[in-house]
Amino acid sequence: MKKLPAVIAVLLSIPLYTFGVLFLIAASAKSSRIWVGLVLAAIATFLLVVGLRRLRRLAEIAPDALRTGAIDLAQRLGGEVTVAQLRAEYRISQDLATKTLEQLVSEGSCQREEREERTVYVVTGLKPAMVEKVCPYCGTKLPVRSDLRKCPNCGANLEMQKT
Repeated sequence: MKKLPAVIAVLLSIPLYTFGVLFLIAASAKSSRIWVGLVLAAIATFLLVVGLRRLRRLAEIAPDALRTGAIDLAQRLGGEVTVAQLRAEYRISQDLATKTLEQLVSEGSCQREEREERTVYVVTGLKPAMVEKVCPYCGTKLPVRSDLRKCPNCGANLEMQKT
């Protein structure tokens, strides 16, 4: 229902442009018609711009677009996003931002964590994974940068593990 006024404004600009062009063409015979043509074209341009901006804004804050945008925002921010960050990015209400992030939690795309009196939504697939070399027998952990391929304690082959 919110789209209807924007669609009407865009559709109304079409006949206004048409009449504006007709009056500009007719101005070659009578110069007083040029002002009417210019006013009609200006009104049509205004309606077209306002209608298209409103339609684009409605598309930006559609539920599917907000969920995708929240994931993109989390990716830029290291895998975590808060309600305040989503609100600031898309200029939406607190309720809409909370609802969007809670939908992601219900889908299983992210997890809610309480940190220092605020709620952080963590997208687990976007968190950077840490890798370390681990000995499968004695459990020795070594940095990845080391050139060792065998455990210095027991001699077993080291394995790479994500943490």
